[in-house]
Amino acid sequence: MGNKVLLTGSSGFLGSQLIKDLIFNNYKVTALDIIEPNEKLDEVEYLKTDLKNYLTNLDSLKDFELIIHAASVLPYKNNEKEIWDKNFSTTKKLVEQLEKKEGFFFIYVSSSAVYGKPLSLPIKKETLRNPLDVYGESKVHSEDYIVKNLNKESYAIIRPRTILGDNRSGIFDIFFKLIKMRIPLPIPNNGRQIIQFVEVRDLSNLIVHVAKTKLSGVWPAAGPTPEPLNYLLKSLSQKIRKRIIVININTKFFQYIGKILISLKITKFTSWHFGAFPHDFYFDNQWVPYGFKYKYTSNDAFFNNARKFFKI
Repeated sequence: MGNKVLLTGSSGFLGSQLIKDLIFNNYKVTALDIIEPNEKLDEVEYLKTDLKNYLTNLDSLKDFELIIHAASVLPYKNNEKEIWDKNFSTTKKLVEQLEKKEGFFFIYVSSSAVYGKPLSLPIKKETLRNPLDVYGESKVHSEDYIVKNLNKESYAIIRPRTILGDNRSGIFDIFFKLIKMRIPLPIPNNGRQIIQFVEVRDLSNLIVHVAKTKLSGVWPAAGPTPEPLNYLLKSLSQKIRKRIIVININTKFFQYIGKILISLKITKFTSWHFGAFPHDFYFDNQWVPYGFKYKYTSNDAFFNNARKFFKI
C-alpha cells in the first residue's frame, strides 16, 4: 500500500498546496475534486468526480492509508441545503466507509467557524464551540460524527483561522480594493479587535506533519503573534505610503447591515464574518501539534498578501 493518500478538495487553494507538500514528503497522491486543477503534476492521479459518487464503490478507500478530507462548500455560497449536504452529509458517508476499514489515518479539515464569536480567549482545547451560521454548524456536526464513530487514535481534526497566501486575500480582498480606491474603511470597534491568520504553506505543512506523526486529536492552525486590526492597517499604510482612513461603525449596526447584504446575496461575507469580525479571535499559542513550528507569523500572512496586492 505504501504512502498512498486520498486528498479531497484537491483543486482548492489549500488542496493545491497540499499536493506539492505531500509529493515532497514522498506520498503517492490521488487528488479528488469536482473542479479541474489549474495545473496537473505527472506524479498525481487526478479524479474529477463528486466524493459521494466516488464512495458508491465500497472498495474506493481500500488502497489508502491516509485520507485528507479538505473538500468543503465555503460559507459565502449562501445555499444552506448545499452547505449542509456537502459539508456534513458527504463527511458522514466518508466516515461510514472508514468505519469498515483498518490501518488508516484520517485528517478532517474543519474550520475556526465552529467557535463563532469565541466564548473565551485565548481559544483553548476546552473552549466550547459556538457556531453562528449553518457553515459553522455543518462543521460542528461533522466533527461530532467523526469523534463518535472513529477510534480516537485514527483521526485528527484541524481548525484553521482565515487562510491567506499568494493570490488569496480572503475577506481582506474587499478592504485592499477600498484602500486602493482611497475609500474609507467601515470597521467596527475602531479596529481594536485582535485577529489571527494562517499562511497556506504553514497550514499545509501542519497537516503533513500531523499525518506523518499520526498526532491524533484536535489541532488549531493559526500563525503566532496576532495583532489588533488597527495596528496592521497602520503598518500597511506606512509600507504602501498611502493614508488608510478608518470610519468606526457601531457593532450592532455593522451586523444589521450584514444581515441585509446576506439576504440580498450581494456579499461574500456570512453571518459568521459579521458576527465574529468586531471581536477578538485568537488561539492559545501553546496549543500546537508536538514538534511543529510555524514559519510565518499571523502578521507575515497578512503582509505577504498585501505585498502581492499592492506590489510592494
